[in-house]
Amino acid sequence: MQSNILLFLIFSIIAALIVRVLSPSRKKYGLLCVNILFYFICDTKFLFLILISTAWNFFCGQRIEHSVHRRKFWLCFGIIPVILILAFFKYYEFFISNSVGALTILMPLGISYYTFKIISYVADIYLQKRNAEPSFINYCIYVSFFPQIICGPITRSEDITESLDYLSPPTSQMLTQGYLFILSGLFKKLVIADRLNPYVNAIFSYPSSYPALALWMAAFFYTIQIYCDFAGYSEIAIGISNLLGLECKQNFNLPYFSYSIKDFWRRWHISLSSWLRDYIYIPLGGNQKGIIRKKFNILLTFLVSGLWHGTGMNFLCWGLWHGLFNLIPVRKSTNKIVHSLQVFSTFICVMFGWIFFKADSLIHAFLFIKQMFTQINFSFQIIVSAVIPFTGDYSSLAYLLTVSFFILILYLLELYDFSIFSSGTTKITYIKCIVYYLSLILFGMIGQNSFLYANF
Repeated sequence: MQSNILLFLIFSIIAALIVRVLSPSRKKYGLLCVNILFYFICDTKFLFLILISTAWNFFCGQRIEHSVHRRKFWLCFGIIPVILILAFFKYYEFFISNSVGALTILMPLGISYYTFKIISYVADIYLQKRNAEPSFINYCIYVSFFPQIICGPITRSEDITESLDYLSPPTSQMLTQGYLFILSGLFKKLVIADRLNPYVNAIFSYPSSYPALALWMAAFFYTIQIYCDFAGYSEIAIGISNLLGLECKQNFNLPYFSYSIKDFWRRWHISLSSWLRDYIYIPLGGNQKGIIRKKFNILLTFLVSGLWHGTGMNFLCWGLWHGLFNLIPVRKSTNKIVHSLQVFSTFICVMFGWIFFKADSLIHAFLFIKQMFTQINFSFQIIVSAVIPFTGDYSSLAYLLTVSFFILILYLLELYDFSIFSSGTTKITYIKCIVYYLSLILFGMIGQNSFLYANF
């Protein structure tokens, strides 16, 4: 189900209807049952493990709040086991890849997001940012909330638990906003991201077989693809949350309009960047222990970010790439031309970072970048082979032109702030709905559509 958008949406709509018809006192119990059912359907093998670790961390949170002298002890007992579980499932194959007879280990669904949720909960209690959640039911709903289990966002416990005891049916405004979020997310995912996928995969799989132009196009398209894929899922998750009567914070804010890498991380995967700031960067000392220590803390935080996304050296290099550019102080220019150059250069910097993210290995990434600057040829035949690198149903220039057209539409929507995050008139809402519906019906790729970030 987690890889099939249609089934995921059907399940979500049924879940919203079930929760809606229940009495106020039973809504949260219905939501808990829906969450467990979702995980049971998608990942039965690890359901028991998730339930045990959830109960353990709830207990540790209670002990932290009620202990006087052993708070740090219970904090470690709450965090270390889940980190070890994450390390085993996510990094086992990386450390034993050269071993004879190594086993293939399947990861539990959403373990990266689940782990960060649990850590933030017990850490907040330890730091006295919140009290321990008295209701085990509320805590279970927070940890297992099914719209966020696949790819986040990484919500804080108070964002969900504080609303559960007063869970009411969504207002008409929430329903409208929820449907718009879902439609916008589906547009990004099915119309843009999934249609770019064949081209990107063809080039990245065999970069030595294509000219530099094709590699530059693939790097650009992957930059668009990963944004539309991940931002699309985040909007779908926010929309489903609204249908269930719960508010969910924005996870993206026009990241490709950033004037610096630091500004980019204020806009990209906001829930992750704020988590890294609050639970890695600040505990390390933040900017309170001198300039050298500050730079070290920034680099280490981004290395952790890279390690969280994947196990290869290419992910560590991606994290280091962003960390190094975060060390460069950049002020937003008031001059429109200079500001445009800042946005463009930041976009190019992010694009090169995504090459490390997409590549199978560090060597593969460096080879890809090298050929971007060496395989230069602008003959007509080379240009044709660059824009049409695959065969079959997608062997058409019209295909890429169509996708490029929708990328342009997305750019204009976000440039002029006609996104669903901005308040608009009923007329604009209708226009958005018509554009999204027609685009999905005519050009949406419906099938076994997996989310890129579900793999990290």
